[in-house]
Amino acid sequence: MRALDYLADRAFALACFAAAEALVFGLLWLVEVPLVFILFAGGIFLAAFAAALLRDFFRKRRYYGRLLALLDQMDEKTLLMEAAGRPAFPEARIVAHILQCNGKYLNDQLAEQERQSREYREFLDAWVHEIKTPIAAARLIVENDKNPTTLKLDGELRRIDALVELVLYYARNGDVEKDFRVESTTLQALVHAALKACSRPIIQAGGQVQTDGLDVPVCADRKSCVFILGQILTNAVKYRQGALRLEISGKAERNRALLTIRDNGTGIDAADLPRVFDKGFTGQNGRRFPHSTGIGLYLCRELCRKMNMEIAIDSEKGRGTAVTLAFPTESMLQGAGL
Repeated sequence: MRALDYLADRAFALACFAAAEALVFGLLWLVEVPLVFILFAGGIFLAAFAAALLRDFFRKRRYYGRLLALLDQMDEKTLLMEAAGRPAFPEARIVAHILQCNGKYLNDQLAEQERQSREYREFLDAWVHEIKTPIAAARLIVENDKNPTTLKLDGELRRIDALVELVLYYARNGDVEKDFRVESTTLQALVHAALKACSRPIIQAGGQVQTDGLDVPVCADRKSCVFILGQILTNAVKYRQGALRLEISGKAERNRALLTIRDNGTGIDAADLPRVFDKGFTGQNGRRFPHSTGIGLYLCRELCRKMNMEIAIDSEKGRGTAVTLAFPTESMLQGAGL
């Protein structure tokens, strides 16, 4: 609270005091009271009024300054008035009561939203695990009766399975790090697992895969990394031009290991490139490929952020896309608390 703002708020009181002082001065002058006594009386009134203003100003500035400081320090803003304590002046007590009632209402609403969100995530988790059973059974039926029709059906089943996995990661996005298990592995092992999971669509796309320098040790959550690599490979298949070509290379640096996946696909417009990690953003390619969801890369970025990893995309329209993952060293992971 600034002094000028306080005085501006008290402008009417100051005007009333000035008018009263002038009226008293005029009356005393008319009854021929000596000037020195008039000035002395006016000085007493002025000092008393100024003292009251100063006390009120400093009391309120101290209280509201403490509120602002608490507001900056607290994570749970709705508990501000509980932490602030009971104010010393009536108008602040009224405001505090209003804020306490409002904070209680907000906390009740947040608790209800959290309960509904938790139940929703639990339902999705259960649904995903239940739906995987008939998918696995259907794929087993396909394996036992292979023909051109069932092979096409198997491709669609694999796509359904991938979308179900996408739903599961999206539902767990808020607390997926609770399921992390960071372990020592290599870029070769992660890439091999991802290529194996995506082998059918890569083969159907006539894919040729070249790998180089993948014998690099890293520490990461294997399951999440395979999911990220699977999303990148799926995009490479989806946005390919002609026969798919993939170049996958690794490189060790001082504080990190780099994994780059380069394809020969349609590429990304320069205007779309800064937004490819935004949730739901599909850009120009999304208009050309109607099955794009704009969720895959968003989840990749979120998972990388929670694993203290980095993900970057470099692309040129018509000349393919390169996705680079930066894995931190073990010491960096320990510093991040993983």
